[in-house]
Amino acid sequence: MPTPALPKTGMYSVPLRSSRGVLLGHLSWRPDMPGRDILRSVAKRGGAAAAALITLLAALVLVVGRLMFRDARSIDTLEAARVELQAKEARAQYLANHDVLTSLPNRAAFNRFVDGAAGNIAQQALGVLLIDLDKFKHVNDTLGHLAGDQLIQSVAGRLSARLPTGGLLARLGGDEFAVCLTEDLEADSLRALAETCLAELRKPFPILGSEVQIGGSIGIAVGTPRTSNLTELLRKADIAMYSVKGSGRDGYRFFTAEMDESLANRRELEEDLRKALSVQQQLFVAYQPKMDASGAIVVGLEALVRWDHPAKGLLTPDLFIPIAEEAGLIHALGSWVLAEACRVAKMWPGLKMAVNVSPVQFKAEGFAATIRSIVQTCDVDPRSIELEVTEGILIDDTEEVRDALHDLRDAGFRIALDDFGTGYSSLSYLKQFKVDRIKIDKSFVKRLGRDQEAIAIVQAVIALGHAMSLSVTAEGVETMEQGSLLRTIGCNELQGYLFSEALREEELSIQLDRISNAAVRGRRVG
Repeated sequence: MPTPALPKTGMYSVPLRSSRGVLLGHLSWRPDMPGRDILRSVAKRGGAAAAALITLLAALVLVVGRLMFRDARSIDTLEAARVELQAKEARAQYLANHDVLTSLPNRAAFNRFVDGAAGNIAQQALGVLLIDLDKFKHVNDTLGHLAGDQLIQSVAGRLSARLPTGGLLARLGGDEFAVCLTEDLEADSLRALAETCLAELRKPFPILGSEVQIGGSIGIAVGTPRTSNLTELLRKADIAMYSVKGSGRDGYRFFTAEMDESLANRRELEEDLRKALSVQQQLFVAYQPKMDASGAIVVGLEALVRWDHPAKGLLTPDLFIPIAEEAGLIHALGSWVLAEACRVAKMWPGLKMAVNVSPVQFKAEGFAATIRSIVQTCDVDPRSIELEVTEGILIDDTEEVRDALHDLRDAGFRIALDDFGTGYSSLSYLKQFKVDRIKIDKSFVKRLGRDQEAIAIVQAVIALGHAMSLSVTAEGVETMEQGSLLRTIGCNELQGYLFSEALREEELSIQLDRISNAAVRGRRVG
């Protein structure tokens, strides 16, 4: 219906038509206009009332305007708050799923990705690569945490650039990264990816004006959604990764069932070792004589721990020392061995007692103080104790290592560099870290007499040691020919089965007398 017209007469009018549209007439009326009536009434009463009314209306308009303006501002404020809240929620959601340092997905996001892939009915298999950086702690210790952070960021960038399509790279924490793959899971493809990642990690990293060299240990596990959930895949990749670390690092390995069995055996040995340490049974220290160059006079002993396991028989250190290091038992074990060696050294004051020190043990806070305390308690002269360390300790080059070596030598202990030539041998290390002796590894001695190159190497090591005023000991001497060659090229001390195996304490006195018939520097006391 059309809006009624308001004629000049002030009347509203609506046309009335038949069903055929014929005009029948108009319906007209005069509408009420209260505002106009009020104004007319006020006008009749005078100008003052009119002015008051106008003022009131103006004020009313002003109040309503202000209220509308305030409401508009409130709406704007609420909208801004809503937008800010949404931004904060988005940021919180991002942080909950990403690593702050690298912007990579974090462990939680990685877990969801793997779970989602495993829950996909069409997914045939999943692959996980667990990547742990080698020597990262060394970077943190020597260059500081800022350098460590920059290194982590650089690693993330390099690995991201090599990530296959459809894969996910995450930082699980610390110096550990993980890759999940949902396709192209053939062994050759996984091997190629692992080698690519290692190649990137081996390249120098420019960090804070220095070039940092690291590496990586990578464990690889593949499984089907039906047989391997997230926890199982990560467990297997972790086992494979630690297998790499235990074999020298800087490499990769696929998980195998044999690794699982090996891990179970290690855990069993760990528990057995813990019990053996608590009751101080089964473990004992054997002592191998060290001879002068002539092979006729005993000049020292090396303390070597052994484990007479009730089920597995006699175990040598290489079978349980790594377990002790990993389980945190090496400190208690090392302290016990040193105390036992000091007790025996006190019986043979003319012989120097050599005691092996684990790198883990050496790097522990307060190590030097612990050694001094044990020797003092045993009432043994520190000058009669020689601590044998491996070259790996020197390559770390941390302030703790330097301080410990300095403190121990100041206290009178002698330091021997064991297995020389098998690791990171460097003139700079020998000059920077003051040692008293180098021990030529038995792998070189074994080749003497049948390998001219081995003779040249051993001769060079002996010449180097003498040039730096260091004594040189050859380990693993087993034949008269080896002993004669070493004597000829100037080796100071000889040690090996040619003279004696490592002996239990009760056998030591008898064997020493047999070796040289009292040609021992010092006689047994007590």
